[in-house]
Amino acid sequence: MQLSATLALLASALGLVTAIHLPEGTWLGTRLANGTLSFRAPGAPDSESFLVEQPTVVQKRTTVAKRDVGCFGYQLDTSGVDQAVQGLKDWATSGGHTLTSGDHNTMVVINIEGMIAYYCIDAPWSSGNLDINDVNYALVQMDATCRRYEASYFKWPGSVEIVGKGRAGDNVCV
Repeated sequence: MQLSATLALLASALGLVTAIHLPEGTWLGTRLANGTLSFRAPGAPDSESFLVEQPTVVQKRTTVAKRDVGCFGYQLDTSGVDQAVQGLKDWATSGGHTLTSGDHNTMVVINIEGMIAYYCIDAPWSSGNLDINDVNYALVQMDATCRRYEASYFKWPGSVEIVGKGRAGDNVCV
């Protein structure tokens, strides 16, 4: 993990877009206009961010409009997902955590064992607040529509907030 983080920071310092995967841990991300993602550790200055290029292949997903749930059709590793979801709950603890986007979509991504849990604000100049009850509600909605450990997301109706689970490198928060 140290090597990946070091390479990402080096690439950032040189102004390069990396093809490496997001290192394990908690990351704040922003989707740039060209589809590239800029990530940094929570609390780190923008100067310590690094860019990760998204794959050009987009996973097929099914959407159930009534609940705003999307299922991506592939199973995830249970251990990594459980730990990533717990990481998202830990991030959202103590009355919730507010996330605000600037001129691009913004997200928090927890990456454990190549599996991610994420919270996304999918509109510019918007914000939302996520707490543990919100994470649990979103998981229940996803699991009611998709298979339990299937890559999926839940978007609150009429909202800019999305909670989801997937693989590191998946095209999320678009």
